[in-house]
Amino acid sequence: MTFVLALMLSLPVTLTVMPEPAYAQQGQRESSGFNPLRPLFRLFGIDGGSRKRERPQQEEPAKRKQQARREPAKPVVVEDPKDEDARTVLVVGDFLADGLNDGLVAAYAKTPSIKVDKLIFANNGLSDQPEPDYPTRVTQALQGRDISVVVIFTGAGDARDLVEGGATLEFKTPAWEEAYKRRIDKLAKAVRFQKRPLIWVSLPPTKGPQNRVNLVYLNELTKARVEAADGIFVDIWDVFMGEDGKYTSYGPDVEGTRRQLRPKSGVGFTWPGNRKVAFFCEREIARVIGPSGAFAFDGVEDDPNFIVLTGRTTSPETELAGGEEGLPPPVADTVQHRLIVKGEALAPVIGRIDDYRLR
Repeated sequence: MTFVLALMLSLPVTLTVMPEPAYAQQGQRESSGFNPLRPLFRLFGIDGGSRKRERPQQEEPAKRKQQARREPAKPVVVEDPKDEDARTVLVVGDFLADGLNDGLVAAYAKTPSIKVDKLIFANNGLSDQPEPDYPTRVTQALQGRDISVVVIFTGAGDARDLVEGGATLEFKTPAWEEAYKRRIDKLAKAVRFQKRPLIWVSLPPTKGPQNRVNLVYLNELTKARVEAADGIFVDIWDVFMGEDGKYTSYGPDVEGTRRQLRPKSGVGFTWPGNRKVAFFCEREIARVIGPSGAFAFDGVEDDPNFIVLTGRTTSPETELAGGEEGLPPPVADTVQHRLIVKGEALAPVIGRIDDYRLR
């Protein structure tokens, strides 16, 4: 190699630089610089020190699309004008109830016969100290107002000690359990005393196995007390758990699209999650006031489990289905008339099991 270089330097070399085409010039701009001896270096296998500028690697289209996709934000809900005699759904509770209220408002936005109102104690559950005055506030909200049904959703932070009578009661102890039951009873009775149907929504699962154990315990206590007060307990636990029985923040929304239903904290809901909770409440609300709010039955508004067979009170129906016009009366002197009206036995048929003449 030394001999080759010496020979090259000893010989007179005349190089004529010809203008390069545009594509070559483009290549020059992308390289570290133009060197007229580069072809000669390549001939003898010498690296001319050229380096290609590395272009920034572009993201894959699928990755860019995934990053650009965002969960839907809370929409701006425009409600249709409500009827003067529209039925009112009152949502009561903590921040969970506030989100449920938004979901129900959207659900009934185009239903003139149903409107939604709320009574929110944002940061107060039943375990708070001093004890939140839910019963009095609920009673005040119900008196003098045409509230058709009360939906309660609270207790996200109730898995803790509470104070009653100046004494601190440790969570899950018998004394704590009795005190918590009394608080549930006070709230449930405040609704039932005003003869309003009661719907109570269960707590949803959250992150952490111990947290879920505590919330299951609270749900069991609440369900027993609500049903004892003739209320409806809406259990949403399973619909916010994964198919494998484990906690997940994602799942199908009301339209079947996979969405993030819970925030990263695992407490509360995103907008699709609130809408999903509202969906399960709608079904129970329809049991009480009907899907359009016009089906509440006179005299039994306070009993959500009462089933009326005579039809809607807004219609002139006064008889059971299939009343006088249901079936034509039996025709006299027919087989049906002799059997059903007169009670006469039918004539035996030869060979049939009831033909006793051959025995």
